[in-house]
Order: sequence, then C-alpha cells, then structure tokens
Amino acid sequence: MLVREVEALVAPAPGRRVLDCTLGLGGHAERILAGGCDLIGVDRDPAALARAADRLAGHAPRFTPWPGTFADAVEDHAARGVRFDAVLADLGVSSMQLDDAARGFSIRSPERAAMTMSGERPDAVDFIAAAGEAGIADILVRYGEEHRPRAVARALCRAVAEGRTSGAELAEAVRRAIPGRHPRHPAMRAFQALRIAVNDELGQLERLLDRVADILAPGGVAILISFHSLEDRLVKHRFRDQVAAGRLAAAARKPVLPDDEEQAGNPRSTSAKLRWGRAP
Repeated sequence: MLVREVEALVAPAPGRRVLDCTLGLGGHAERILAGGCDLIGVDRDPAALARAADRLAGHAPRFTPWPGTFADAVEDHAARGVRFDAVLADLGVSSMQLDDAARGFSIRSPERAAMTMSGERPDAVDFIAAAGEAGIADILVRYGEEHRPRAVARALCRAVAEGRTSGAELAEAVRRAIPGRHPRHPAMRAFQALRIAVNDELGQLERLLDRVADILAPGGVAILISFHSLEDRLVKHRFRDQVAAGRLAAAARKPVLPDDEEQAGNPRSTSAKLRWGRAP
C-alpha cells in the first residue's frame, strides 16, 4: 500500500534504522531492507510474524522481528532511548487476515466472527456477549457511526445468545434489523466498529502517537497510513498539535492518496490516506 510513497519518505540507505510497526507479510519491510536499512518489524499476529520472518530471512541480521502490539513496541523503545530514522505504521487489518475466513472479519465468513488481529480470545463474539445491548450500541455509534445503533445492538446480542456467531450469521442479523435498500451491506459499519473495539485500535494508535516523536532521530520521519476517518482525524490532529508544541518540525498538510493505477489494481487501497510528521 503506497509502497513508492513510503519508500520515498523513508529514503532507505545503509545505516538507517526503521521501525515497521505493522509488519504484516513484510511488503514494505522487504523494499526498505533492500535499500540497506536495519529494520525492526512489529506484529501482534504470530502467524503473520512467522510468515514475514521467513520472507525476510535473507536480510538477517539487519531484520529483527518484534512480537506484540505497536503501542507496546513504541513505548518500550522510547523507555530505552532507542531512536529511528523512520517509523512506519500501516494501520487496519492486513489482507492475510481479511482473506482468512477462520478469522471471521468478513460479513460472508462461515466461521466464528472472532475479528482479533492476534488470533486470541476474548474475541468479537465474547465482546458482544459481555457488553450487552447498551455497550454494543455505544461502540456502534463511536466507531461505526451507525444510524440505528439500538436496533443493530439488539440484533447482534440476540444472535449471539441464540448461538448464531459466524460472520455471515451476524451480518444477516444486522441486515434484518435495518430494512430497506442500501448502497453497501448494512453490516459493514457494525463490523468495523466491533473490530476497532475488540482490538483497541484507536487506543493503540493514541499510545503510538503519544510517544512516536520520542523515538525519532533528528530529522526522522513518522509515516502513518489510515483507512477510515476516525484514524485519519486522530493522526492529523496529533501531528498538528506536536508541530505546535515543537515536538515535530513539520507534518503533511494534506494526506497522500494512492494514485489511479494503485486504486485500480488494489481496490482496498481506495480509502488509504498517508500522513507524515518529521522530527526537528
């Protein structure tokens, strides 16, 4: 995603240190390592980390895998005084996770709607059961901008209570709760909200943004790629505030978007927005 744009900002060269906060399958990391950088790759998904480590094994010892969340990684390196020339976070769910029906991210998945990036429990089904209608309605508004949160929350809680826990079954429950015609499946907003809540995505992002300036070397750049307005708004405002406070020297005024060629070849890139902030 936005590989050329990321590479231009990182400016890979021997001796430069990079923290890839969302390693995924190692696409960005492979290009950066090919330029001679030392790179630490972070991922909370053990399966993704193992596959990326195999892919990048030829770059050892310049590549180091780091298991865990990117918020923990940034805070750990900040506490130890480690600095990087570039910090990259490609937010959201990886293609591998979306395409794995067993993860239950999809509204068409026949498997349990787990939706956890780590593959561990508690998962989205557990979350629905524990939060109840009021709690689910709240996250549907906050993270999904759902127009009928009470009806959708009631449908989700009833489905889980009745043992209908697959992605497809929960999506159908939402569809029945919101009658009428829709430009896209009406469960998309609810699934986004559940995924964000279960994985604490915005909480993790806030922790990263709080400390990322502390791990940038002089002139270093933080690069964040977001996929929905909640993330992009948070990144935009935090970068702006940190420039005003002198913690960053500059930040992108407008997001960098995928070009027409990338959007045509990768429909998932259409909502991507890249913002950067540079250290003094």
